[in-house]
Amino acid sequence: TLLTLLLMPILVVWAFRSRAVAAVAAVARPGVWVARYRSLLGWALRRRYWVVGVAALMMVAALFQLGRFESAYMPALEEGSLLYMPTTIPGLPMREAAWVLQAMDRKLKAFPEVERVFGKLGRADSATDPAPVTMIETTILLKPPSQWRAGMTREALVAQMDAEMQIIGYVNTWTQPIAARVMMQSSGIQTAVGLKIRGPEIGQIDALAREAEGILATLPGTASVLAERIAGGDFIDVQLDAARLAQHGVTLKEAMLTVRHGLGGAAVLALAQDDGTTVPLSVRYSPEYIDTQAKVEQLPVLGVQGQAVALADIAEVRVRQRAEMVRNDDGERAGYLYIDLAGVTPTDYVPQARHHLARHLSLPPGYSLEWSGSYRYAEEARAQLRWIVPLTLLLIFALLMLAFRSLAQSLMILLAAPFALVGAVVLQGVMGYATTTAVVVGYLAVLAIAIQTGILMVEFIRRALAQGALGYQEAVIQGSIARLRPKLMTVATTIAGLLPILLISGSGMEITLPIAAPIVGGLLSSTLYVLLVIPCLFLIGRDVKACCGRGYHPTLMWGWIKRLLKPGSGGTIRR
Repeated sequence: TLLTLLLMPILVVWAFRSRAVAAVAAVARPGVWVARYRSLLGWALRRRYWVVGVAALMMVAALFQLGRFESAYMPALEEGSLLYMPTTIPGLPMREAAWVLQAMDRKLKAFPEVERVFGKLGRADSATDPAPVTMIETTILLKPPSQWRAGMTREALVAQMDAEMQIIGYVNTWTQPIAARVMMQSSGIQTAVGLKIRGPEIGQIDALAREAEGILATLPGTASVLAERIAGGDFIDVQLDAARLAQHGVTLKEAMLTVRHGLGGAAVLALAQDDGTTVPLSVRYSPEYIDTQAKVEQLPVLGVQGQAVALADIAEVRVRQRAEMVRNDDGERAGYLYIDLAGVTPTDYVPQARHHLARHLSLPPGYSLEWSGSYRYAEEARAQLRWIVPLTLLLIFALLMLAFRSLAQSLMILLAAPFALVGAVVLQGVMGYATTTAVVVGYLAVLAIAIQTGILMVEFIRRALAQGALGYQEAVIQGSIARLRPKLMTVATTIAGLLPILLISGSGMEITLPIAAPIVGGLLSSTLYVLLVIPCLFLIGRDVKACCGRGYHPTLMWGWIKRLLKPGSGGTIRR
């Protein structure tokens, strides 16, 4: 704004000092486009009520269609890789799990679109990755799309992989490495949608999670759902008996050392490394001595007399189910449900799932549900937009009232905003974009441009009317023609600047394309509104004032309106 008000006049004087008169004369001569626009505007003014009515219907249809689009938080960025995360229930031995992981990697590597496959089982050497053995994380690096099979898309590839990787005991989840890591670090949920069940008792949380898993599995849009078996870990529980310890002459310390070191494994020394770090060395019985309950019961415990006593003689040995891990979420114990979706976005899925669970799942007192994942961010963005957008429009309207001191003209300019939605909605539907935060940013941008151009059109028409040298309709036409060149230049330069975004492809374009599409479509529809509908509204306002000034009876007004709706009537007012 500062450059336009201060620098541009100086540059214009320097550049056109000797050609100013010739330039003004050239602009004053009507060109081909001006003549065509004058003819089109005259046709629209003669049918102004039809033009405004059609425009209103198009706005209503656009608003209706806008509510039917799928909604999501943000478009998915193409990372060039996939993250395959199958999850199973606790209890799978490590050796068998490693064999399953290798078999999965071989099947995934057989796809021609796959460059490399790397699977990880268990917890990484990082405090930020507490992954249990029950969850596999396989990174699939894809070849460039130009090397894929003809007609293959990312969605079709994931569908084929999912059909091929239907392994008994595992529930599949497909995402991307960076997106999953960001989601896991921020919410603890690695899928797009997750459900947290909080409460005081681990056993009750586990039961509610399993019940919710069965309920959500039948809901349309659920590709897979898996509840963590937080109370499903199998543990060897050794309960020492003091009376039998004394009877067999075994000290409590010796019995505890056998259980702790021989059965559970414990660090006995630290190995110094060349870089100054130490690696703990853990010792326990070899797996073949403790792989069954009977073998554990026969573990020898050294007595005070040097005799060997079987562990079962001094303790009760049982395999019990206990919590495999205890989650602390906001100070409460919690259990997680991981939900993978098919054919529906998280923003559309969660309201249906919330209503479905409310009807079929009964929560005891003290327990609560919280939906997490990308849905949470979409809800936060919507909550902010619910008051930011109305407040912004209200401030704009207040500024318009201060500038024009006319309610009718202020509303006329503000109507440029919803009419700009017509083209934006049409182009969004043609390109198949869901209503994401990126699309909303594009809508806000085009609304601002539409209101700005509406202000200029109204100002040009007001100036023509203020001169008083022409009749009302001719003044409206002259003011509109004066606005033709600036409006077309604004639209042309903006679309030309956005055209490369619509045509090129590459990394990151999944975000910029949904922003640019509503702007381009909205500019086209707002151009029609500014150039045709606003002049029609000026004449309709003149008709209404004339009607109110003459005090027509409602019956006579209805006959007048029917004559106005007749094409070619020109809107002539007769008594």
